[in-house]
Amino acid sequence: MTVSEQAVVSGSPAADDLSSGLGGGRGPLTPAMWGWLLALLGWTLLLCFYDLGGGAAFEPIDCWVAQTAREMQDAGEWLVPRFSGETRMQKSPGPYWVVMLTSQALGRPVDEVAARLPNAVAAVLLVLTVFWLTRRIGGDRAAIFAGFATASSAFILHWSHRGASDLGLTALMTLSLASLWVAYGDEPVGRKRTLLVLLAYFAAGCAMLYKMPMPLACIGAPAFFYVLLRNRWRVLASPIHLLGIVLFLLPWLPWAVMVTQVEPNAWAKWKVEFFDRFTGDLPNVEEQKHWKYYFTYLLMPVVFCLPYSLSLPGALWRGLRRDPRVNRDGMLCMVIWFASLLAFFTASTGKEWRYFLPALPPLFVLLGVELAVFFDPRQKVSRVFVRCGSVTTAIGVPAGFAIAGYVLYTRWMPEIGEPSGFTWAQIWPPLLITAAIFSAGSLSASRCYAVGRRNAAFGALVATMFATWLWVWPTLMPILVAQVPFVDLADQMKARLTPEMQTDLRQVGSQDPRITWRGNLKFPRLIDQLELLEMQSGERSLAHEVRLYAREMIKRLESDERILLVAPIAEYIKFQAIGPVVLAAHEREMPETHIWLIPRGGRLDRYYVVFSNQPPPWDEPQLPERLQAALDEVRRAVRDNADELVREFSIEFPATQATEPD
Repeated sequence: MTVSEQAVVSGSPAADDLSSGLGGGRGPLTPAMWGWLLALLGWTLLLCFYDLGGGAAFEPIDCWVAQTAREMQDAGEWLVPRFSGETRMQKSPGPYWVVMLTSQALGRPVDEVAARLPNAVAAVLLVLTVFWLTRRIGGDRAAIFAGFATASSAFILHWSHRGASDLGLTALMTLSLASLWVAYGDEPVGRKRTLLVLLAYFAAGCAMLYKMPMPLACIGAPAFFYVLLRNRWRVLASPIHLLGIVLFLLPWLPWAVMVTQVEPNAWAKWKVEFFDRFTGDLPNVEEQKHWKYYFTYLLMPVVFCLPYSLSLPGALWRGLRRDPRVNRDGMLCMVIWFASLLAFFTASTGKEWRYFLPALPPLFVLLGVELAVFFDPRQKVSRVFVRCGSVTTAIGVPAGFAIAGYVLYTRWMPEIGEPSGFTWAQIWPPLLITAAIFSAGSLSASRCYAVGRRNAAFGALVATMFATWLWVWPTLMPILVAQVPFVDLADQMKARLTPEMQTDLRQVGSQDPRITWRGNLKFPRLIDQLELLEMQSGERSLAHEVRLYAREMIKRLESDERILLVAPIAEYIKFQAIGPVVLAAHEREMPETHIWLIPRGGRLDRYYVVFSNQPPPWDEPQLPERLQAALDEVRRAVRDNADELVREFSIEFPATQATEPD
């Protein structure tokens, strides 16, 4: 392989380590390996820190972190997290603290850059940890492939530009588990092993501060099953674990103790958020008890490991095979790590794609070993396989983009694009360039592989992902993730509502954090979440909460005092349709309501409505025609099922205290 072929992977000088086989990774780095490591670090920094202030608009999970950090910093509050003027006890404060510190270090208010920068740092830490761990298991060549595969994966490129806490949590837990295995699986007894064990405990403690109690399961389960299945019980005999436990408790336990002193409902809230979410007793996740949700996480590795997903079966199989060139104990540990977390997340009723991120790092270690063999120039590959791969790439990649373009044009644009204010003329040019970049890179990689320049083929694939992301993030992502209805409503609320009016705002149910973040509007829920939990004796019931909210809404709307309610369009329609029927059964009239604000663009099913018991000081906006038709249809359905709905939404109205619980 020529120098230019080797340089494709990283832009660095050629390294003999790239041409060598597997094995050997405990000793010091050679000058060539230092070159590869610096190249990996440089590219990762470039990609992860690229245009952090641009690209896609914040999604809900980004806003929860950013807005909470903003409010805590504005109030000078470091102990109790606050969101939209409410106490937010769902999460530990690590992500908020990191964003606040980043903001202060940059000398700027909490914004997109301050919120995303910690994840960019976490992405770099994660890539370097995978490189280090893979080197100890599979050697130098495998480490190079694992590092660049991780840095160029959809996983890192996407999550490095998010504000959510999940990537930081994943990086800390990966560092903890990697340190534990290196200490007991590949490091002789001595000072270095002791330091690695202590690092593992401290990283786990920092992960608890970042998002407790996830590390208890996501570190505890792989560690327990590794010790059990590999019969490594003797590692627990060391007294160093006692000091390790202290280091584990140090980052998060003082905060947990202090916050429970000032928030007596903290334990009840944590029980609901953590235990009830797992068991399915949390109303938000009740529907996920259906059997189909048990297959949720089977697709995640395929999506997040792109473009290396086709190598996943081979990587997992290689993890179970005996190969004298790699550390078998380490390979089995990676399989146990992944399998135990897959089982844990599958067993949990509450499921979201981001929860699965901690299960991905061991896959990239296994992929590093598999890709190092797959792209080995000395590996014999049948001509039929090479030809089939070349033909599939030449036809499949352009065809895939053609299908994606057709779906966007026929389905996405009518439902999402046009209502959001984007035309097909704005979409197709950047999409076409994206297809051209990725297709050209894929064809180049396929051609290099076919002629035996396999290291260059991998380099072309990595470069393709880098180039595609550098183009897609500032061009396509701002269109595809524009959050138009939330941005527009927040801008209207900020511009048209006076400070006095803003104090009358109350949220029906849970706030949409995109509205709060965009307008920095701090309006609490109609019923405080901790009070709601206390009213139900710490046990959440969706049906009971609906009745409690309905009572409070009717009481406030019947009052002479102005109230501005913010509600999702679906809940507004249900209230307007069901309310009159239920109230009529109690010989009461539906209070008069007036729409104050409604988005002027975006998907109709994502609309939020601001409505009141008083008319607005401007011309009252009307529901769009399609939403008015939906309201009329729901009203007809309600009339046809009035008796059943009256029983389901039965509300007691005591003469004096209409909002007291049953």
